Amino acid sequence: MGLFSDPAVGWTLGLALGFPVASVALVELERVLGDKSPDASKVCRLVQRTVLPPLGAFLLLDRVGRQSSDGAPMKVVLSVLSITAINAVLVAVNAAMRAPRDGERRGTGILLDLARLLVVLVASAVVASSIWGVDLGGLLTALGVGSVVLGLAMQDTVSGLFAGMSLLSGRHFKEGDWIESGGLEGRIVHMNWRTVTIETLDDEKLVVIPNSTLATEPFTVLTTNTRSFGSNLQIRFAYGTPPARAMSALERAIESVDIVMADPPYDIDIVAADEQGILFDICVHAPSRSDGEEAVTEVIRKLWYVCQREGLVMAGAANRLSTFNQPLRPIADELAQHLGGTDLFPGTAPGFDRLFAAARYEVYDDGEVLLLAGDPFDRLFLVTEGSLGVTMGSGNDLPPVQEVEMGGAFVARALLSGGPSPVSLVADGETSVIRLGAAAVLAFLNQNPGLARQLEQAIDLTELGLRSANRSLSF
Repeated sequence: MGLFSDPAVGWTLGLALGFPVASVALVELERVLGDKSPDASKVCRLVQRTVLPPLGAFLLLDRVGRQSSDGAPMKVVLSVLSITAINAVLVAVNAAMRAPRDGERRGTGILLDLARLLVVLVASAVVASSIWGVDLGGLLTALGVGSVVLGLAMQDTVSGLFAGMSLLSGRHFKEGDWIESGGLEGRIVHMNWRTVTIETLDDEKLVVIPNSTLATEPFTVLTTNTRSFGSNLQIRFAYGTPPARAMSALERAIESVDIVMADPPYDIDIVAADEQGILFDICVHAPSRSDGEEAVTEVIRKLWYVCQREGLVMAGAANRLSTFNQPLRPIADELAQHLGGTDLFPGTAPGFDRLFAAARYEVYDDGEVLLLAGDPFDRLFLVTEGSLGVTMGSGNDLPPVQEVEMGGAFVARALLSGGPSPVSLVADGETSVIRLGAAAVLAFLNQNPGLARQLEQAIDLTELGLRSANRSLSF
């Protein structure tokens, strides 16, 4: 009983048991809060690593060792405990103020960090004065003189620092926004006290812009990743192109690009008619700015293929001859050789010249739909280069059930009856075809009954293949 009546023994046992328990409890609390609240987890880790050890040392010296408060060991431990405890409290307050509220931060991180640093410095000065007896007036004077000298030596750095504080506290932009400054345009990928780092869209370079530059020069906040982005492009057609046909070609090109949004809708306007041709201004919307340039690229790409099929010619000031030149195409003899070399349309058959006169040469881009399921099967495509995918639905992203290779053609009974197409035909890579109208094909077959029977056999094989593909897809 005499041993445990000594308070020092009780404190020793309490510290021996309480310190590990408190440390383990803080570690477990940090782990639990790690994913839910990173800031609160940081506070637990800070207390466990910086406050708990000096607190244990203070209790050990004061309660167990009964050290005098005037001794150097007690002063050192008390100073460390005071500063770390104040810092932990400020970190906790900082974390609470950083917590999201209605989608925004309640405080600006950099200002809170600077305020915490200032309070810790003042608290450290007060601790030095009260515990160590340091002349606080002389210390503040020395700090003031040192600050002036340091400020003059680092005025550019300090200028950038305060410029960063001004920008961040103003909340003009945030990471993920798009800005334009000094001829540079890009998405903000990182922000700190001194600089803003943007990633350009053209070649994805990282450009570092000093905050002092943004604070003194105008900049434009373009958009954010959460808003749709409108891209404008201008296309000029030659005067020989009827405006209605040009607008129809533009509409088909735009609607074939999946990344172009339907809402807001695209817009096409005629904005000029001068010696260079008729100028159209087009605005399309994409989900984000990074998708915007891809959308423009795809629209221009698809438009070229539409124009060459429709006989429309785009013009431009940089290429005046383009107003007169026709799209490149194989010579007639080469096309006749392609068509006449097939089993269904031999060049020696009666009526071949009339069939060839009705044929059209067309080029399709990868993924373009030549014939949509449900549309009238009023044309036949003979592949001269590339291949066609045959899909059972109306989407161009469906897996093909058949492939039509070079020299082949897809035929169905709807070609003879004028009914709807049972399949869609989609270009697999850039594909060149000879298009034959159903009327011209039927007129040719009427003059060649043997070829008509051969076509019927080809249709039977096609339908058998489609039924087999349907059974495979059902599994």
